[in-house]
Amino acid sequence: VNANRFGNACFSVLQPGTVLPGTYGPTNTRVRCHLGLKVPPGCELVVGGEPQCWSEGYCLLVDDSFLHTTAHNGSPTDGPRVIFIVDLWHPNVAGPERQALDYIFAPG
Repeated sequence: VNANRFGNACFSVLQPGTVLPGTYGPTNTRVRCHLGLKVPPGCELVVGGEPQCWSEGYCLLVDDSFLHTTAHNGSPTDGPRVIFIVDLWHPNVAGPERQALDYIFAPG
């Protein structure tokens, strides 16, 4: 159970022609699991200068503490790119560190 503000699960929908500028995630204590639900041609994710590939029905683990950009360069007839995102603890964050972060960043 993730009892702090860094945990998240959501759907991400990107329409054709959308480009999201480079950004960094708020922390390096997590990795994001991207499950490709609908991935038309022309969709791209670049993390730390390295191109990544979404595939429908497969998970891609992303450390979003690195600079990352996202784009849907497909045509309007391709429809949106849809992924499901779930935050997971970074494997290098030890149990006691997780407990401390849960306490420090508890909601409310």
